[in-house]
Amino acid sequence: MMDSTAERSAGAREAGAGARSEPGDPRALEGEVVRLLHRDAERQALEALRDRLTGMPDGADKVRASETLSMGLTVKDRLEQHQQRERGLMAVIETAQDLTRIVDIDEVLRVIVRRARALLGCDVGYLSVYDPERRDFYVRATDGAFSERFCTIRVGLDTGVCGYVARHRSPYSSSDYAGDGRFNHSRFIDDAMRGENIASILGVPLLSADEVSGVLFVGDRYVRAYTAWEISILSTLGAQACVAIGNARLFEQARDALARAEETNERLSQQTANTRAAAEAHEQLTALVARGGDLSDLCEMLARRLGGRVAVCDEGGREIVAAHAERGVEAPAPEGRWIEDAAYAALGESRRTGRSVTYRKLRTVCAIVGGEGPLGGLVLHTPRPLSEVAARIFERGAMVTGVVLLLKAQRTLSLMSDAPAVLHGLVHEPRGRSERFAQQAEKYGVDIHRPMTLLLVRTGKDGCASLCRQLTDRLGTSSALFDEAGDSLIVLANTLRMEPVRAALQACLRRHRETFVGVVGDAVGHADGLPKSFERAQCCLDLLDALGRRGELFDESRLALYVPLFNRADAAAIEGFFTATLGKLYAGPATHDTRRTILAGTLLAYLDCGYNAAEAARSLSLHINTLRQRLEAIHALLADWREAGRALEIHVALRLWRLRDPQRFAALDTQAVKEREPFDKHAAPGR
Repeated sequence: MMDSTAERSAGAREAGAGARSEPGDPRALEGEVVRLLHRDAERQALEALRDRLTGMPDGADKVRASETLSMGLTVKDRLEQHQQRERGLMAVIETAQDLTRIVDIDEVLRVIVRRARALLGCDVGYLSVYDPERRDFYVRATDGAFSERFCTIRVGLDTGVCGYVARHRSPYSSSDYAGDGRFNHSRFIDDAMRGENIASILGVPLLSADEVSGVLFVGDRYVRAYTAWEISILSTLGAQACVAIGNARLFEQARDALARAEETNERLSQQTANTRAAAEAHEQLTALVARGGDLSDLCEMLARRLGGRVAVCDEGGREIVAAHAERGVEAPAPEGRWIEDAAYAALGESRRTGRSVTYRKLRTVCAIVGGEGPLGGLVLHTPRPLSEVAARIFERGAMVTGVVLLLKAQRTLSLMSDAPAVLHGLVHEPRGRSERFAQQAEKYGVDIHRPMTLLLVRTGKDGCASLCRQLTDRLGTSSALFDEAGDSLIVLANTLRMEPVRAALQACLRRHRETFVGVVGDAVGHADGLPKSFERAQCCLDLLDALGRRGELFDESRLALYVPLFNRADAAAIEGFFTATLGKLYAGPATHDTRRTILAGTLLAYLDCGYNAAEAARSLSLHINTLRQRLEAIHALLADWREAGRALEIHVALRLWRLRDPQRFAALDTQAVKEREPFDKHAAPGR
């Protein structure tokens, strides 16, 4: 290209030299035109001959020379048009080659913009691509722009030249961008265009079927009109850019599909490996059980395989067996160590979902479920989170543990097969027929010829079955007789052995405080007294239900006074008794009258102390004058409380009220110390 330019310059110099040497020869000028065209000289070299023609004398030779020069200029224009079209075709061909050679879509678009700008000789070129999610166009490739703001332009479908081209799907050109009123202007876009000093602009749509995927632009910083050929060649480059964008999208889709396929294949391979590993672990666990392995063996195998500490816990949270990956089988943790709300919540979720549940990041629990309900939980502590395959192995371990626990329960049940019949016979058989159960009861550690104690716990049907299993784990089969009776659990033990039995039962009931209530009967000297003891215990439970008490084991002696008086009474009847007996002194459950409750507690202490004011004041940590002030206030509310017949009735009502609402009365001492009562603020210390 540099050689061609040099030749043209040389031709121009020769033409000037010829003009100077032969200023009056028209035939020489005609020859010079041919020589300049042959050498592809610049147009200015031909234009220089016009000055030479002007100095020639008029005549036929001058006319012929003028026609020759005009034809030469026309030929020169045609040659330049052919060259321009050739460059355009070469740009199209090179762009087509780039579509097959360059994989990077952004690089292809930058090359297209650069060629469009160079081919049309423009100052700026850029390409905007449609964003279907935001429903606007954004600049993706630029060439010749020096403003960063220009590259951040986003144009809606109803704004700017871009929106106009997209809506009409046809090329658009303007020689006066700022003053053109054919499209909607935007201040942000206009500021960006002014930042580039763009005066003229040409844009063509990138059409894919009936959709506009983008707009290709060229612009100039001076007033310029764009020819039809320039619009055509830019449209061709725009079509190639559209193909590039479509190919890129197809390539991205294919790449994404391939990545998804590879990911799916990898996931399936991993799942297959995990399933195989879990199946192998399950086979090992099953083989261990088949060889006679117990819970300790299971825990040890799981602990070593999972790399942590594994413990089997019963339904109450007590660890039965534990093992560590490095230390092997170890002593169970002290009772209550893992009993926490988070653990029980996770255990409940595991029962619902049938999967293991992680709580506190590195602790995992899996419910152990048998044929009749929950049997406990398998608890795992690991130094790192469980993988999917480890979780599967842990869950299979819980399943096998459930089988072992069921087998253990079945063996225990076979040993205790006659326990329900023995207990039922002792509790329900008429007097004089208990001796026939003596030998069977002794097998369970109960001597019917020694004092015995009957314990009755009322809870739900499911709760009774759970309590029986837990008591069996804690007490074995040689400490007491126990069995379900409807919604209650009956426990019978010799009185001297009742304390450990009671402690074990309370440990089992720790998580059921809102659902159970129990009665520990008075000691019975002989088995013939058990039926009556059972009846009294049931009456005590009925009274406690009417009072709304839950979460405690009551001694029968605490309730003996009230059972004969309120046998078969419901909550409404007892509430009516309180209202009728205590009158204005009574503050029901719905009221929060602290003053009346304090007065009631004061009167109860006074009656409990046998009308001894000094002793009652000491029991309440009150000054004697304060007590007297309160008694006067009580008299104002309940005038007849000192009458002999009424005093006994009121005393019973107050004690029953305290039995129903122990929390309200338990707070009286603290309240008295804090307030020192408003009733005696005017009392004289020496009265």
